[in-house]
Amino acid sequence: MTGAAAAITMKLYVTPTSPYARLAMIAMHDKGISDRIELVWTRTRQPENPLLAVNPSGRLPFLQLADGSGMEDTDLIVDYFDALAPPRKYGVPDGEAHWPFRRFEATARSMLDGVSVWAREIIRPPDEQSPGIIDHERRRALRLADYFETVIGETAFAGELNMPQLLLFCALDLERRVPEFDWRDGRPALRNWFDGIASLPAVTAPLPPDSA
Repeated sequence: MTGAAAAITMKLYVTPTSPYARLAMIAMHDKGISDRIELVWTRTRQPENPLLAVNPSGRLPFLQLADGSGMEDTDLIVDYFDALAPPRKYGVPDGEAHWPFRRFEATARSMLDGVSVWAREIIRPPDEQSPGIIDHERRRALRLADYFETVIGETAFAGELNMPQLLLFCALDLERRVPEFDWRDGRPALRNWFDGIASLPAVTAPLPPDSA
């Protein structure tokens, strides 16, 4: 084979709704390696899911390598992408920036995990939903939105994309799936930051046709 098809050496299994898959896709485009990776759109929790043949856990995103092996953890996939196209940009900085960076990264991940639970809960049948879980995650998400409004000017959220930025963006982006996650009102700094990230080519490229 020749051309672009010959360059594809990996498959990235994703869904249109997973924020973790979106994070991996943004990193893929940001590192300029999308021509080496085939996106395989799939759905989780389906008995005939083709993903299960390559990843028994069924978790996404999943990166299948040319030799048939693969990896399923988002952080691991992003780190692998980072290593494929030097110089690295998603690592933790040294010096005085180290601990603030890690603190923001951990808090942004907490927000993403929590809003993801909220998003999954509201798509369950109404009689199976937990109002307590929904209320807990809603309050947590809005508290964290208030927090990030106060720190979004910190160095970790400026400059080229890094892990705190990717995690926070994908958490806030879940507003598309969670109508009650109205984080924009009263948070102008966070809104402006989000809109700036949302306009980057690496961020707009991964959007599937039915992502709205």
